[in-house]
Amino acid sequence: MPVSDPIGFWPTVEGFAYAARDVAVVEPALVDELRAAARDAWSVYEAIGPLARALDTQTLTELGIPPIAHDAVRTFDPLCGETLVGRFDFIRAPDGDLRVIEFNAETPFCVVEHFAESGRRAIESGFSDPNAGCLEQLVRAIGRALGPLDASGHVGVTAYNVWREDIGTADFVRRLIAEHVDVRVSLIPIHELSVRGGRLVWNAERIDVLYRYYPLEHFARDRGAAAFFAALGERRFRTINPPSALLAQAKALGVLIWGLASAGTYLSDDLRALVQRRFLPAFAERPDDGEAYVRKPSLGREGTGVHVLMPDAPEPDGASIPCVYQRYVPMPERSIRLPSGGSVHGYELLTCFVVGGEPSAIGMRVGGRITDAWSHFVPLGVAA
Repeated sequence: MPVSDPIGFWPTVEGFAYAARDVAVVEPALVDELRAAARDAWSVYEAIGPLARALDTQTLTELGIPPIAHDAVRTFDPLCGETLVGRFDFIRAPDGDLRVIEFNAETPFCVVEHFAESGRRAIESGFSDPNAGCLEQLVRAIGRALGPLDASGHVGVTAYNVWREDIGTADFVRRLIAEHVDVRVSLIPIHELSVRGGRLVWNAERIDVLYRYYPLEHFARDRGAAAFFAALGERRFRTINPPSALLAQAKALGVLIWGLASAGTYLSDDLRALVQRRFLPAFAERPDDGEAYVRKPSLGREGTGVHVLMPDAPEPDGASIPCVYQRYVPMPERSIRLPSGGSVHGYELLTCFVVGGEPSAIGMRVGGRITDAWSHFVPLGVAA
């Protein structure tokens, strides 16, 4: 699906060679396996959603949800589901199965990379695009979510405009909406939004839907948070992804999922089997079982505050914030070439988007043992 100036891409970020030089060739079986794993994991999150939205105030706080956002995350938007566009990050476990290590459910990045740039590079290099058709899938899902708006409706796409990836991704989505959905759409730097008279506005114009690449917990810390969440609670505007996506984003939800599956409650036998196959053991406190664990802030992003704790490692500072302890599995290693001609040896992370409840674009990043903002994007191709 063409878009004007189709790839507003950033091969380097502040001098860092973000994009690998070469296309990594993957087998069709891996493409299918990633999407099957994403479908399995999504079915668990979809089933757990109603329970998560019914959690009490104390439990939501333990998940890391800011108190001002509690009412918002308990709402359900049937046009978006638990989340409209999310990205699962997978690692291959010793038993050979792909396991979820994170669900980026709220403001998932790598949209430009996986839905457009990866395929362009694959085709230019003589390979097939494993994500062919996924951009159309994304447009259809967004269009359905915006369906109640007529041509007079106003969609704002916003991001923290300091970072190139944030504003670049927001602009990419703005152009998709503008060129394929009959609705007015504007790219809005986050600091230009305000609430006036109970309405979300930009330049005195009402915003009906806010498509955001700015996390809800950041809104909760901003000046004007009370007015923002009051207007959201009164349904004066909608957001994409919906507020419930923050619950799915919380890594501590994985503790609830693993606990329910282990206890044999709430989840069906089929879903319990999927949890055992597709998830890693996760706990609110570090088990004393001689195993290695990864400690993650419940709402941490881009690897910030993540620590790999070997069995004899002391607890690092910062444990007072809501954290989870997820069983550590070593990541596969891979060497990639950079545009400069040099090479990097790192650790491979595989990903798959879920769009409108269906598996979608897949991708790969290579970086350190903890995947962070300085990991490399690796385009994927299938041998033609």
